[in-house]
Amino acid sequence: MATGGQILRYNGGTCYAMCQDVFSWYNPSIQICWKGCDYATGRVNDPVLRQEAEDMCKRYTAEAMWTKKGELDNIEDLRIHADMFPENPRNIYRACLAGVRRQKY
Repeated sequence: MATGGQILRYNGGTCYAMCQDVFSWYNPSIQICWKGCDYATGRVNDPVLRQEAEDMCKRYTAEAMWTKKGELDNIEDLRIHADMFPENPRNIYRACLAGVRRQKY
């Protein structure tokens, strides 16, 4: 995690560093997690705004990869792991939500 100190200087702060820490250093899901951090900034403490950030993750996933209508509405397992690559819409959505969950403010 050689770039961890540099990431803390950006606007993402500790949320970016936590995304860097949760995924393997070579995993492109880190950047998707950063998107979730950006979407959740200022929205975490309010339930309505937090739902808005989760909807932004759904829109980002739909723009990044073709999804069926309602495919992202009923994902039961939102856990992530270090080697989860963004190879399908569910993984992209889960990586983005990981950033939303890691945002502190």
